[in-house]
Amino acid sequence: MKIKDRFLAPTPKFWRKVRNVLIGIGTVSGALIVAPGLPVLLVTLATYGVTIGTIGATLSQLTVEEQK
Repeated sequence: MKIKDRFLAPTPKFWRKVRNVLIGIGTVSGALIVAPGLPVLLVTLATYGVTIGTIGATLSQLTVEEQK
């Protein structure tokens, strides 16, 4: 199965929930990065949050139900 086909195929219910949570983490982290006056440690952690959210949401979207 090609990656394009996997991306467009239906995602199981559990992985849709995981994807949505990770999108939320990435969104909140992105907002923290651009907020002025935050400590460097918080901005660094937010950068990791964006990375985790982006990669995790993409991998969750690529998960498909096994076809028999």
